[in-house]
Amino acid sequence: MNFQNMEYFLTAAENGSITRAAEKLNITQQALSNAIARLESELGCRLFERSHGLELTYSGKKFREAAINMLDMQHQTLTMLNDINEHVLGELRIGISYTRGQAILPLLLPDYIKAHPQVELSVLEGSSRDIEEHLAQGDIDVMIGFVPFLFEGAAWKILMKDRLFLVVPKALLAEHFGSTGTTGDIMKRYEKTHDIRLFKDLPFVLLNKGDRIRAITDHLFNEAGIKPRIEFETTNTQTALAVAAEGVGVTVCPELYLNSNYLAFGSGDSYIRKKVATCLLSHDSLTDTIAVCYNDNRYLSRAAEDFIRLCQEKFQGAS
Repeated sequence: MNFQNMEYFLTAAENGSITRAAEKLNITQQALSNAIARLESELGCRLFERSHGLELTYSGKKFREAAINMLDMQHQTLTMLNDINEHVLGELRIGISYTRGQAILPLLLPDYIKAHPQVELSVLEGSSRDIEEHLAQGDIDVMIGFVPFLFEGAAWKILMKDRLFLVVPKALLAEHFGSTGTTGDIMKRYEKTHDIRLFKDLPFVLLNKGDRIRAITDHLFNEAGIKPRIEFETTNTQTALAVAAEGVGVTVCPELYLNSNYLAFGSGDSYIRKKVATCLLSHDSLTDTIAVCYNDNRYLSRAAEDFIRLCQEKFQGAS
């Protein structure tokens, strides 16, 4: 069975249109129609109903599931054979969240590219939950994220610890505590007690519901009996920090992000850092563990193994 015809079929099924699928594949509509016709003839059944665009028949739906699995197995097999034959060509697909990607990838990719100049790299950035799903499905080879990873077959190597910090705009501290003490006094009190109730009357800038950091923050609020006044919510830690620094509200940020040389506020002399006070959010139980994860139920390419090894070397002792 021709793998290319299966790929053409899946593209047509995904787009629901010969025209759109042909454009995506950069072939003529006639060439795509002929490929699908050959596949239907070989299988002895119709894969599409063509009365209203392209709709999969029952046979087409079943064959789509099988085609996805067959093409995935082909990819894994070719990768394995390439490694066995010690070819230098290959690919590596990395998944990482937006926040960690900006802070971590600059430390890894230059060395990896230098050592593997003919490995084609691609990076998928998104939420940790979405990236983990892509790894489980085989859409990517490795991901860097928080332990634990919950899908079947998840295996990982620990890289570092990452603590959460409270980021408080100095303007808000002066506005709310100026009559009762200096901003420094308030932060010192917090450092001793880690009592978030000190800031219960301040507004907050938080990440959206569903984010891991937001879940931790909400847990702390519940434990302290606080119903926070949320001025602004976002999916992006960088946006939360920038908005918070202008006095809109208190926010929470990972230590890795605060101290990265590759981010605008990673330096203590940066514009944003001068406008905020930072302090460890709470006790060590809130410390996260960052690891590089792979799917142990799938073939792990040599390119991926080398990337995992580089991650361990780079961050050895960082925890």
